[in-house]
Amino acid sequence: MLSDRQKLILKAIIEEYIREAEPVSSKVLATKRGVALGAPMLRKEMNSLEEGGYLLKPHTSSGRVPTDKAYRMYIQEELAEKNKKPVVVGLTAKESERVAATLNKKWPDDQTLLKEISRLVSEISKDLSVAGTVGGENSYTFGFSNLSREPEFQTLDSINQLMHFMDNVDSHFEELWRRVLNDGLSVFIGAENPIKEINEFTLITGKYQLPEGEQGFVSIIGPRRMNYKRNMSLVKYISEHINNINA
Repeated sequence: MLSDRQKLILKAIIEEYIREAEPVSSKVLATKRGVALGAPMLRKEMNSLEEGGYLLKPHTSSGRVPTDKAYRMYIQEELAEKNKKPVVVGLTAKESERVAATLNKKWPDDQTLLKEISRLVSEISKDLSVAGTVGGENSYTFGFSNLSREPEFQTLDSINQLMHFMDNVDSHFEELWRRVLNDGLSVFIGAENPIKEINEFTLITGKYQLPEGEQGFVSIIGPRRMNYKRNMSLVKYISEHINNINA
């Protein structure tokens, strides 16, 4: 069980790593993140977090990076907070207005709506987005170039893995929705990912009811070091907004 202080330190490390993609040192925590603890205490707490499986120390750095276990704790804390606050926490006012304006338009059919959702989500999240119908054969993907620029995806293996996923995206999501029955927001981090081709990535996904009666979904795929606050809010906001329109 983590103490409140350890949770604070871990959150600061995760958010700094999300921003900079560099291992986080105790000096960075004290100077950039404003963690009001002396260097010896910070190092002690970071060592404890490492021993608990929440942090890793790369061999070439004095700093630490979060593990999947750390990200899981982080999003559980975020989900708990979102239950107390408006769903658009994590999005700017301009972003939430843009999403609402897109979803409120009278689109000619569900397929056009899904295509616009995927495009919009990719532009806001800066990650890869997929939107389609549950059990259907048509899905729309945008944002491959977003991921190709991330430092995590500079190796040939990671690029090949992602390209293989893209080549078979419809069958992957058909299988996903057979296994994941939850209609709410789902987040899979790294090895938790039920789609093995992207088990080095994070997948955030949600369902909603489309105007013509089918169930739609929207998903974001990105590095473990993604902006969880924004991306979770974005998927949940879209799902709930469409459900409200079609209630």
